[in-house]
Amino acid sequence: MKDNREDMRSFMRRFHRIRHFRGYGGLKVLVLYILREGPKNGAELMDTIDVMSHGHWKPSPGSMYPLLSKAVEENFIIKREDRRYELTNAGLEEINMFNTGTFGKSESVEGILSDIDSNLSYLEDLSEEKLAPYGQMMEEICAKINRIRGTILVSERK
Repeated sequence: MKDNREDMRSFMRRFHRIRHFRGYGGLKVLVLYILREGPKNGAELMDTIDVMSHGHWKPSPGSMYPLLSKAVEENFIIKREDRRYELTNAGLEEINMFNTGTFGKSESVEGILSDIDSNLSYLEDLSEEKLAPYGQMMEEICAKINRIRGTILVSERK
């Protein structure tokens, strides 16, 4: 499986803004988005959502499996013989209708800094125990930020 954490984080930021769509909630959009990566069974979908939300939300079987049945009825997904669900062309059209089909990285300096600020807010909420293994990486990031700040300060003096 490819490393798509950045896409997932971007999706989750947008997903929190989505609210409810088309009768059975934003969960439908989230499931269709996940299935764009490849077939998954219901348990894998629930686990993926749990990981995407950093443990804040794991749908129950009572919400996941009725949703999957309804999505099969609506021809957004199919249930394969191996009991995994796969996105159909209609499902792909549905997810694209919500403009959640692709996510690019911020292209403006303001957008990039806004993303950094959001991610730093998340890191501030983590315990020291969870951050400790990443001390060296954080030092390297701080050094990069200081180099960028230094460039700005030098050009302001000129």
